[in-house]
Amino acid sequence: MPNFPNTKNEIVILAARVSSGISEHPLDYPDPPFDPGPINALVGSALQLTGQRQAKDAEAKAILDLENAKIAEISVALRTLLNQAEIAHPNDPAKLQEIGWDVPAERKFLKPGRVRNLEASHQGAGTVELDWKAPERTAETARPTVYKITRETRNLQTHESIEEFGVWESVSFETKTLLASQPRGVEIRYRVTASNTNGDGPHEEAQRVVL
Repeated sequence: MPNFPNTKNEIVILAARVSSGISEHPLDYPDPPFDPGPINALVGSALQLTGQRQAKDAEAKAILDLENAKIAEISVALRTLLNQAEIAHPNDPAKLQEIGWDVPAERKFLKPGRVRNLEASHQGAGTVELDWKAPERTAETARPTVYKITRETRNLQTHESIEEFGVWESVSFETKTLLASQPRGVEIRYRVTASNTNGDGPHEEAQRVVL
């Protein structure tokens, strides 16, 4: 038993063949019930739509070619501008950053700077929300990819250390985080450090919290 086709082209070709065969062999396929008229009309409509689609595809390709050509022109003009900017400010990456251009390769090997304005914006029963600002960008620093949060805990009465910085650590990809299951009845000091693949930047001054 033959397999019914799956693709559009194969279906239309088979329909045309069946219709033609019925018309050429009226004794074997009498009308009725074998009337090729309806399927001929359907095939004609499908071919008309196919022609319209192909015309639009050709138009879309022409537009795409124009778009690609325009992007190529933009690239040439942009490279010229950026080259001029590098010549104007050869040793000042911060100036290049003003126009969104991080060219110097040595920046890829720099660590982030210090995070700013660390504070505990909300406290609850065993929870604390910390937020801060990203480090300022300079010629000596790079963007952070993650922020490390560490804590130190101390006895409220004696102020002796219970847990030193680095024993407990959390991470955040945003400039805020909600910490749960935090110890209660002790003094907690949090530090936030910006980090990337080249290492850690200097940590922000600790934020003191008692839950």
